[in-house]
Order: sequence, then structure tokens, then C-alpha cells
Amino acid sequence: MSEIDTTKAPMSSEEQKAYQARQKHRAIIMAGLLFFLVVLFYLITFVKIGAAAS
Repeated sequence: MSEIDTTKAPMSSEEQKAYQARQKHRAIIMAGLLFFLVVLFYLITFVKIGAAAS
């Protein structure tokens, strides 16, 4: 388990905003990737079921 580094100074307001912006950007990318995978799995399933019904 990692320990908290108490020797570092707390983040400034600008650093905090930049950090939160990176987190938000990363979260948006992950949500987009998850959405893409859901659509991809749906389409694969749809095609397989369609092929089996023919």
C-alpha cells in the first residue's frame, strides 16, 4: 500500500485546476471507449444472431 508523502507542498489553485482538467479529460476518453465497446459488442451480437437465423 502506498504511503502519503507529507514532504510535498499542497497543490496551488492553478495546479489543482490543471489536475482536475486532466482527470476530466481522461474520464471522457474512458467513457467514449466504453461506449464504443458496448456498441461494438451489440453489433457483433446482432450480426451473429442474424447469421444464425438465416
